[in-house]
Order: sequence, then structure tokens, then C-alpha cells
Amino acid sequence: MDQYVATTTWVKERSRPILKWLTVAVVVIALALITWMFFSRRAKNAGESLARAMAVHQAIVANPIPPNLAAGSKAFTTEDEKHREAHKAFALAANEYPSYNGDLARYLGATHQLHFEADKAEATLKEISQKDSDVGAQARLALAERYEATGRDEEAMAEYQKLRAKPGAIPSAFIDLSLARFYETTGKTKEAVDLYFAIANNKDLRSTGLGTAAVTRLSVLAPEKVDQLPPVESANPLGGMGAPGGMPMPIR
Repeated sequence: MDQYVATTTWVKERSRPILKWLTVAVVVIALALITWMFFSRRAKNAGESLARAMAVHQAIVANPIPPNLAAGSKAFTTEDEKHREAHKAFALAANEYPSYNGDLARYLGATHQLHFEADKAEATLKEISQKDSDVGAQARLALAERYEATGRDEEAMAEYQKLRAKPGAIPSAFIDLSLARFYETTGKTKEAVDLYFAIANNKDLRSTGLGTAAVTRLSVLAPEKVDQLPPVESANPLGGMGAPGGMPMPIR
């Protein structure tokens, strides 16, 4: 009997700290699970918010609006209405979920805002362009094209050079084609031809959309250069000229 009492006492004394630590472990696991569920739900909500903004970004403009729009599609009667609503939707996605959508949503929103509040949009693009990221590179490209479109050639050139130094996920050939077009429009034909030829002469680009565009401009600016190009080897089914870096193409 004495041995039984002694054993029972020993077990009780040692079970208290064990139960204590088991309780702590359960609490820690529960907190981890709650945190995971919170962030998983927040990530899901952030994705849905950005998707709603993208639906506006990709909306059609028609007047009258087609009666049979596909599910989830958006339509507006004017470009101005679309740009304002898209900017609003991207601003909401960025403000509600900055850690998920922040720079990307602000960048896309700014490309729409350029159409009705250009100064504010440029300020946003300048801020984002300072970042060493893929979205930062996209902002540098948007700024370069904006400066080019508004006749600020020196600023446009500066942005293109920054972009060449830090291209992010934008293919270098895409940047060179944009720069060649800029040279062409500013009367620097030799520089434009040199870049067009370098793109077209690249065997990996020759049969892509970039290569085709370069050859087309060469045939206008320097037809003799076209004869110096190697023959096309084979078509590249992935050689289109979509948005660089896999990002959605902004509407400017």
C-alpha cells in the first residue's frame, strides 16, 4: 500500500509540468493555425481584389454596351469612364492589401490615371521607378514612353538608359526596340538602324515578333541592311510581342 501511495504521488508530481507544457504547446499550435488562416484568407482576399481591378483594366469600351457580356466581364461607354474606374479599383486593391498588391496595383492604376491626372500619375510612376524590382522596371518603361509622347526627349532618353541598366524582367530586346523607335522619331536614324539591325541579326529573335518588327523598320530605313541578315530558321510560337515581364499590358 505504501508503495502504491508513493508511486501515485511521484506520477502526480511529474504530470503537472508535463500537462503545463502540453497546454503551452497546444496554445502555440492554435496561435500558429489562426495566424496561418488569417494570412491565407488575407492573401485570398488580396488576390480577389486585384482580380476585380483587372476586370476593369481589361473592360471593353462600346456604345451601346453589348447586351451579352461574358460572365465577369466589364464594359464602359467611354474611355474616360474606364480609366477613372480602373484607377479607382487599383487604388482600392493597393490600399486594402499593400503588402500583397501595393506596387503592382499602384503602377497599373497610374497608367490609367495618366489620362485624367497626368501629374499625379507621373509622381506615382517616379516613386515606383526608384525601386529595384520588376514593377520598378515597368514604371521606368512607362515613364520613358510618357516623356517620349509628351516631347520631353532628354528625360525619355534618361529613363531608357536607366531601364537598360536595370531591366528587371523586361527582355533587353524589347527595351532596345523601344529605344530604336525613340531614336527614329527623334531623327537619330543611324542609332535606330544599328539597334534594329542588332535585334534582327540575333538568331534567337529573328523569327519572333520583336525580330519581325525590327526587320520591318529596317526595310524602310535601310533596305540594304535587310540583305545582310541571315535567313529565318524556324518560327517561334512564343515569339509574340505581349507585355514584357509577364505583366498585364497597361492601357496608355
